[in-house]
Amino acid sequence: MITAIEEAVLTRITTRIAELKTGGNQKDTRQLLTANAVAVACLEGTFESVTRTSWRQNVTVSVLVKFKNMQSEEARRNGINPLCEGIILLLVGQKLNLGIKELQPKSFKDVTNEEKYTAGVIEYLIEFTTAYHIEKQDDEVVTDLLTVGLSYLLKPGDAVVDATDTIDLPDLPKG
Repeated sequence: MITAIEEAVLTRITTRIAELKTGGNQKDTRQLLTANAVAVACLEGTFESVTRTSWRQNVTVSVLVKFKNMQSEEARRNGINPLCEGIILLLVGQKLNLGIKELQPKSFKDVTNEEKYTAGVIEYLIEFTTAYHIEKQDDEVVTDLLTVGLSYLLKPGDAVVDATDTIDLPDLPKG
């Protein structure tokens, strides 16, 4: 579900804001984005017991927005502020056709480092919360849930795939 949330959030943003089509899913601000871009990642979550065999999984959805303008910091802020407001309004209350609770805004902050600031870039991190339920499954069901392809680069420094495992599993039920 986490990957589905990331992809749905990114798709909603990039289909509505053409200038941010260079986006992607990434872990955090350490990865570089192109001039004006957006990246989405779910990097934290918590669990609340609902029953002995089911839980509510609370997820934080992080949206990193990058805006570049060489004129001045004021020009960068005048550019990124409406982008952030627009992204918040695009996502607030959305279920994204997934079995999740409506997205709710949690926080935003300027995460621009000195190197990016000097390069005329400003970056904001916007966070949303959502949730969905998960249930304990029998081992037989777990074995059949998803198709997973695992590739291992076991020898450091080379780009040769040393082993590949594929496990065929059906889709998880929504909800």
